[in-house]
Amino acid sequence: MAASLALGAAAVQAAPNGTWLSQPQIWYYATRRSLEMTMAQIRASNYRMVFLDVRKVSDAMQREAAEAARRQGLLPVVWVQSPQYRALRVEDLVHEARHGDAIQVDDHFFANYSLADFHRLRQIYTKPIFCSIQPFQAGLVPSAGCNQLDVQCYTAQQFQTCLKVADRLGAVVSLSTQNTLGHQSRLGGRLFNTFLWQGPW
Repeated sequence: MAASLALGAAAVQAAPNGTWLSQPQIWYYATRRSLEMTMAQIRASNYRMVFLDVRKVSDAMQREAAEAARRQGLLPVVWVQSPQYRALRVEDLVHEARHGDAIQVDDHFFANYSLADFHRLRQIYTKPIFCSIQPFQAGLVPSAGCNQLDVQCYTAQQFQTCLKVADRLGAVVSLSTQNTLGHQSRLGGRLFNTFLWQGPW
């Protein structure tokens, strides 16, 4: 009986999915030649992918980060951060993601770009597209084209409501290391992302 209960408890534990590395984190690890070790630590924490903010990161450093992720068995996903402030066209998004194996468009994209823009991205970008939204943006999610969707559950006050949105959409739950990572035990068997990786930044 005790063994059965233990197995049941293990079966409903939340599972890590992905974590983000910010632009300053990438610079920090790359300049200290510790990208490889960082990716190994991320993989050892059972994450499957790493979202990379490569704004103003050199081509060489972008390649280094993506290759280090691959060597450690992680999927390097280029997180296109704040494209509206940089007046990026869809083609520019594809170019920014050139060194990754997937692209992530987030709440800023869905707030400032049209459904036609997303369809254009899906048409010309042949690798996986990861979509990330805030809970109130559920109505902006395309009916098709996102290989994976996550909902940003970053505030403790709205956490339970956010979980319901994620469940309704079949989405991964994204947690904030500062505000909601401590609620991980409430996730049950859900997949979760962590924003950001808990290292220097």
